[in-house]
Amino acid sequence: MIVRLAQAADVPAIHGLLTELAAFEQGSVDATPADLARDGFGPRPLFEVLLAERDGQPVGMLIFLSLYSSWRGRPALMIHDLFVREAARGLGAGKALVTHLSAIARERGCCRVDVNVLDWNARARGFYESLGFGHNEGWLGYRLPLS
Repeated sequence: MIVRLAQAADVPAIHGLLTELAAFEQGSVDATPADLARDGFGPRPLFEVLLAERDGQPVGMLIFLSLYSSWRGRPALMIHDLFVREAARGLGAGKALVTHLSAIARERGCCRVDVNVLDWNARARGFYESLGFGHNEGWLGYRLPLS
């Protein structure tokens, strides 16, 4: 299993993986490959992507965002999407992606890595807990939809 930072040429694979993730969560992807190219690989990237590859083929991805902890005065990272294709589950791709992200966070001097997990996804919750993530007791996620 190889984990690497994605490049602009990987946008079709990223879009495909996002589409598979959305189907798993019974949703849909509005973002086009052009949106992903512009916002992830343009002059001011809004996100970064790690790809897990097996035999040269993408089997998983982790989309992450940069954050800042004003109380700690240090950067942080947030896992926005983590997805591993069903055929590759159980091969260590998810763990390899999170481990790689943790190394990036340490290199960048980050104080933490955050993730939000759907309450119904017990498998994902157990996965993150097995890697040392803890539930933020007392915190609830809120969102203001703008469109």
